[in-house]
Amino acid sequence: MAAGLAVVALGALAPRVLAHAVLTAASPARDAILASAPQELTLTFSEPISLLAGSNLDVVDEGGKSVAANPGRVSPRSARELELPLRRGLGEGTYTVRYNILSADAHVIVGSHVFGVGSGPLKAPVLTAGGGPGETSAWAVSARFLELVGLGGLLGLLTFRWLVWRPVLRNRWAVVEGEKHAAVDWASGNFWGTFAALGVVGIAAEGYLLLTKAAGALGKNVYGTLRDPAGVSQVMRETRFGDLIQIRSALLFGVLLIATWEFQREPIRAKQALARTGSDASATGKRDRADGKPASGKARAPGPAGQPIPALLIAGFLVACLVLISLQGHASTAPFRALSVAVDAAHLAAVSVWLSGLALLGATYLRLPKAVGDEGPVLSAAVLTQFSRIAFVAIATAIATGVIRAVAQLSDPVQLWETAYGRSIIYKVALLGPIGFLALRNRRVVAALRGVAPPNQPTLRIVRKGALLELALALIIVVVASVLVGQVPGRV
Repeated sequence: MAAGLAVVALGALAPRVLAHAVLTAASPARDAILASAPQELTLTFSEPISLLAGSNLDVVDEGGKSVAANPGRVSPRSARELELPLRRGLGEGTYTVRYNILSADAHVIVGSHVFGVGSGPLKAPVLTAGGGPGETSAWAVSARFLELVGLGGLLGLLTFRWLVWRPVLRNRWAVVEGEKHAAVDWASGNFWGTFAALGVVGIAAEGYLLLTKAAGALGKNVYGTLRDPAGVSQVMRETRFGDLIQIRSALLFGVLLIATWEFQREPIRAKQALARTGSDASATGKRDRADGKPASGKARAPGPAGQPIPALLIAGFLVACLVLISLQGHASTAPFRALSVAVDAAHLAAVSVWLSGLALLGATYLRLPKAVGDEGPVLSAAVLTQFSRIAFVAIATAIATGVIRAVAQLSDPVQLWETAYGRSIIYKVALLGPIGFLALRNRRVVAALRGVAPPNQPTLRIVRKGALLELALALIIVVVASVLVGQVPGRV
């Protein structure tokens, strides 16, 4: 269905907008044979580009020796143009143009072509050995995958706590009052432990991503870049990607700072709440005894999701991080840039909520009954019911925004199967089929559980296995998406 909507929408769109840095013009032209030697090389690209070092733009002769008179630079006339002065009086032969640049959407673009001087035939280009990791290399894909797991996982974890766990525990029917303390303690301990782990993953992923991007931009392997802190620092200081990663890192630091404060304050607030409740119960007991009745009043469990203002601040910072990820990708150069970035960020957020929820749902079925005893199945069923509502909205949002993004990045339906970018979209849509089947089966189980009290363990085990399988398939989609981010869109 999503693929069909994408094809229909693509067929209705006529405008052609550049969405990835490609070489649009060169002087001397590609494969040109000139009667006299040129004095300068100029390259024009489809979008603004960055040149980290003058040596990243070069022209070499047939022996691999540079014939540049001065280092290359971005033209003062246009941020889309590179220029390189050449030595005077170049002899006859074939010359190879080589460049390594960063595009506006933070992709490393490496290219080469040849031109000739004189009447001889053109020879093969002289290329350098080695070089940095490409955008679809294992290094780059794993870095983007870990970034999405870390930052998206934090947002999904927070969403699950407030939109799933909190409503379930606030409903008195979900679990008896005496076991609510155990449920809150279990959820709080697991929340903060997972939050800390994902925070570490997020921080490590940002550093890893910077390293792989620097390696590609500098034309070195990752291990060589590790020994070049000056080069990594240059990428951070002098590129748009570096600016975005610095802002994102600052936001992530703010997230961890607020989370640390909340982690320290939650036990204190819980003790204060219990102390106040105990005082109220003592006063009530005195009044009851004066009336000749036994004392009453039960200690209430602390709030199941913490304080709303810190949670909103953390969520806001994490959403901003996802927007910054979109700003460094294809969406930043797509039609209607602001709308494309917003749609892409919404897509990332929806997928994060869905995948994190699936993982937490599996953990709930596996470990919660051990923590709260006999009421575990009841609470697990309530979590499933509540999450099914959130998951439905998240999946619908992910599909809708995914279709919009496909339309923005492809200019013709045939690009779905004629380009690597389009085929990656098809793979993502194909994986949605079995995921949709599992999701519908879980919803039918949810409907059946509403009439069962208490829910039986075999049924809950079926749901748990289905959720974990759904999670595994969805993670494959994230891997495909991590590759897709590094591929050239059809709309170029």
